[in-house]
Amino acid sequence: MTIRLETLDSVAIITLDQPKIRNAMTADMRVELRGLLARLGADDNVHAVVMLGAEGNFCAGGDVRTMGETDPAKIRDRMSCVAETAIAVATFPKPLIAAITGHAAGAGVSVACLADMVVAEETSTFTFSFLRLALGPDWGLTWSLARRVGETQAKRLILTRAAIDGAEAYRLGLVDVLVPAGPARDKAIAIAKDLAHGPSAAIEAVKGMLSDEAGLRTALANEMAMQLDRFPHWEHQEGAAAFRDKRSANYSQKA
Repeated sequence: MTIRLETLDSVAIITLDQPKIRNAMTADMRVELRGLLARLGADDNVHAVVMLGAEGNFCAGGDVRTMGETDPAKIRDRMSCVAETAIAVATFPKPLIAAITGHAAGAGVSVACLADMVVAEETSTFTFSFLRLALGPDWGLTWSLARRVGETQAKRLILTRAAIDGAEAYRLGLVDVLVPAGPARDKAIAIAKDLAHGPSAAIEAVKGMLSDEAGLRTALANEMAMQLDRFPHWEHQEGAAAFRDKRSANYSQKA
C-alpha cells in the first residue's frame, strides 16, 4: 500500500506514504488514491478529508524513475490515469484540505491546487519543476494555478521553474492558511473538524456550484496532448537522462 488512512472523529486523514522517494506520485499511488476517495466519498461517517505526506514532505511530484517513456500507448495510459485521479480529487463531494510540509514539487503542487483549501508551513517549498524535465504541467495545473494566483503569476511560476517558500505561496494566493510554526497537519485537522460539523448536503451543493469541472476536463485533455508530444521529444529524453546521471541538462542543442 502506498497510502495510509486514519480517522479522527468524522475526519479522514490520507497520508501519501512513500517517504524514500519523498512521496512521489507513483502509478500505484494514483490508482490507490482514486479508489480511496471514491470510498470516502460514499462513507456517511466521513465529513471531511485532510491529505498530507509522510515523514516531512508532501509530494515530490511524478515518479521521475519512470520518466523518459516514448511509447505513445503507455504515455496515454499514464496521462489517462493522472486525469481520472485529478477529477476524483477536484470533484470530491466533501471538504478536502491539503496540508503541506517540506517539499511539494511538480505534480505535488498540482494535487495541492486541486484541494478546497491549502494549509502550509512557512518553511515549506513549492517547486514548479515541469520545465526542468522539458515537460508541461499536468494534473490540471494549467487550469487550477491561474484560478488561484492569476494568469500572469501562473505563467511566471511555471516558465521560470520557480521554487517558492510557504510565505511567498501564501502572498500569491496559492496557500490559503499559513502556519508560521508547528505542523500544518494539526491546523488542517482543526479546520477539517470545524467543517465536518457543518451542513454536509449544503457544503456539497456549494462545492458543485463553485467548481468548473468542464474547464478542468478541457485542461486535462490539452495536457495529455502536450505530454504525448513532450515525452518522446529529445528535450525530455535529455532531461530524464540528466536527472538519472545527476547532472545539469543541456537544452542548447539536440543530443
